[in-house]
Amino acid sequence: MRILLCLLSAAAVACGGSTPEPDGPVTLEDLDIPYASTAMEGVLCAGQISEDEMVALSELGYQSFVSLRQEDEGGSGWEEAFAADKGLRFVRLPVAGAEGVDEENARKLSAIMEAEKRPMVLYCGSSNRVGALLALEAFHVDGKSPEECLALGKATGVTGLESLLEERLGL
Repeated sequence: MRILLCLLSAAAVACGGSTPEPDGPVTLEDLDIPYASTAMEGVLCAGQISEDEMVALSELGYQSFVSLRQEDEGGSGWEEAFAADKGLRFVRLPVAGAEGVDEENARKLSAIMEAEKRPMVLYCGSSNRVGALLALEAFHVDGKSPEECLALGKATGVTGLESLLEERLGL
């Protein structure tokens, strides 16, 4: 379909026409970011983003990109060089799956989030680690109740790590 649209646009220009204008500015909804959640003010929680999505999100005003994925996870590892080339702020906190969802990494994430400009994009493979670490950060750093933290975790992406999170919150 995209190729057909490109061919039609090229034909219109060749025949003295003009290329079709987009339907308006791109919005977050237009991007269809995987596992996206805006449940936390100033933070877009998401699954792995692409190069095009990183650029589009920066054009929407997102100022920082934080990945919880290890560099060698499939689809990851390109971000540091790409962000530097585009002049974007990128930080990686490598969280090794469920075993990396702990108080130490929650505190590291808290420090990163405090230091980085917002709005920011915080992502992992499926937003599962994102939600779990945000919940643990709320518990260990902000002193929120286990129930509040679990609700935050679910709202920001926890799925498969829910029972582990409940255990670590003492529920």
